[in-house]
Amino acid sequence: MKKIIKIVLVGTAMLTLTACQNHKKSTITKQTGVGKVQKANNSNDDKGNRTFGSDSNANDSTWDSEKQDKLDDFLDDWATTMNQEYEKYDGDGQITTAAGEKFPRDFNRVYVNGQKASLSYEPSGKGNADYNVVAIYNYDKDEGASHITYFFAFHKNQPIVLVDETTNGDKVMAKETENRDLINGFNSIATGQNIEKSSNSKSKSNDSSSVENPKLIGVFVGLLKDGDWFKDNLNDGHMYFSDDSGYGKTKGYDCITTGGDPQSYYWFKQDGNNITVKYNDHDHSPAEGIYKTEHYTIDRLKSDYYVNSGQKDEVNGYVDALKSLDDKDD
Repeated sequence: MKKIIKIVLVGTAMLTLTACQNHKKSTITKQTGVGKVQKANNSNDDKGNRTFGSDSNANDSTWDSEKQDKLDDFLDDWATTMNQEYEKYDGDGQITTAAGEKFPRDFNRVYVNGQKASLSYEPSGKGNADYNVVAIYNYDKDEGASHITYFFAFHKNQPIVLVDETTNGDKVMAKETENRDLINGFNSIATGQNIEKSSNSKSKSNDSSSVENPKLIGVFVGLLKDGDWFKDNLNDGHMYFSDDSGYGKTKGYDCITTGGDPQSYYWFKQDGNNITVKYNDHDHSPAEGIYKTEHYTIDRLKSDYYVNSGQKDEVNGYVDALKSLDDKDD
């Protein structure tokens, strides 16, 4: 049975120069291919930090309400093919992700492709920011802080779709989406052309990074959790990697370790762009089998340790120096 897909409009779709009017929350529900619109008046006074476009002339706007309606319909259909449920920010208050990010408030923490960038919510598509955002859609996954948040924006007057899957840290690490359907759909709506959908949209819809060398991820984890410990043991020839040592709660996980006591093991597993890390809770004995669990993204780890050629050469050297745990006693 098809899952119900909802786009929840947070706030109001009407932006005028007069204030103090009621804001509306609308729910667009797609069920068995039929669109159903339900509206109810709701007041929302949490306007948050946002910057609105100063140009009120719709004819002079890069973006307008008609294009926004088309984008809502397009994303609703696309979400149905993905079996996902998206919440849409519509100009009032904040939209909150599973990771606790609040947009547009947290636009000041956003990095795009590893570089600090300015973002502003601008319903007209015009503004002074690097990325003038016209729409925000968020999908919270079923587990932990995992989410997919899309920013539909104009960069140097050109349409662009950014995606954020950051689960923790001070930085929000966004990048240009690799989803060709979203790129083509937004471009078509922005330029007034007919939308051409891919014949294989689902296979091209994953914004997560491709599967990485697990040893590379192990190096990232080692540098993240205790860089000095990792590099000192690596230089001494006492840092190991294993892809088949997990059991119980760590079954299916790879690890890096000095091969000593259980507290020297860092377990990790990739799922798309997300990395789950487990390690023994030092407040409990290893025999209790109690682990701390943390979530990161490959994008975040690469932005910290794998940006320029110098960093890549250094990290690749660490990858080559990692020994197999199977060879520890040889």
